[in-house]
Amino acid sequence: MPSKTLRYTTAYQFYHFGSQEASPVQIQNKFLQTFRRVLEEQIPEDLSVKLAQVDFRSDNRLILELQGSNQDELTFVSNIFKESTGESMDAHNVPKNKALFGSLRSVGKVGFGLFVDIGIENPVKEVLVPLHQLRKQLAAGKKISTQEICKKYGFINYLPVQVEITKLEYEKGGKMKFEAKFTEKFVNQLEQWASGKNEIVITTGVARQFVKRTIAKRGHSIDIVKIQRLGPQETAIICHEGTTAPGMVAHIGKFMSNCRMNMVRPAQLVKFWE
Repeated sequence: MPSKTLRYTTAYQFYHFGSQEASPVQIQNKFLQTFRRVLEEQIPEDLSVKLAQVDFRSDNRLILELQGSNQDELTFVSNIFKESTGESMDAHNVPKNKALFGSLRSVGKVGFGLFVDIGIENPVKEVLVPLHQLRKQLAAGKKISTQEICKKYGFINYLPVQVEITKLEYEKGGKMKFEAKFTEKFVNQLEQWASGKNEIVITTGVARQFVKRTIAKRGHSIDIVKIQRLGPQETAIICHEGTTAPGMVAHIGKFMSNCRMNMVRPAQLVKFWE
């Protein structure tokens, strides 16, 4: 049976915070290895599908090519991938009321909400989760600022999120404006973090293996419940009870200069809700 292919471009966009330790080409090649491994781990063993190509596009989004003998299997695997990579799409073909992968951008830069990159092209456009929606979903309607919400939930640039488009408007000059809300699945994840007793460190910019290795080298493996992969370069470090997120950041942060961090501190969220 002849081989079939399926290609798509991810909404996920490679980024790097800068390093003197390696060349840009080395950094990109290392990322591609990590990205490929993360995706290949998701392919069901009983399917004859392989990830034939992973390569950068000029804007640092990723081109993926799947190969297999069955088109339905290719589509099935691509749908699995898209939960963690998203898919770039034309601005005029963005679906409403559908869960879409995205990543936070310009966190803390504006007061009227949060911008999310979901891979919209032609023209390139980010979507806005407006402040009133953030208050409704994450603050029980309380009138607190975008910055306060970001701080309490550990929001940080490039954090992977899931959103649904709720509104599309055409502004003066024909410019498109998208508004969104977080999906129930993503809100449930935040609520799970916030309602537990474990403090959490959110990291972006480095692979989970690097985070794990750094924690082990600094002798803090005993202080960690698990390191949850949120994306190819994004993790949630779940601390044991009694281990504080600020303490963990203080001990490992200086050894992770290419990483950005934020924290979720459930005890503070409990005080806020009370």
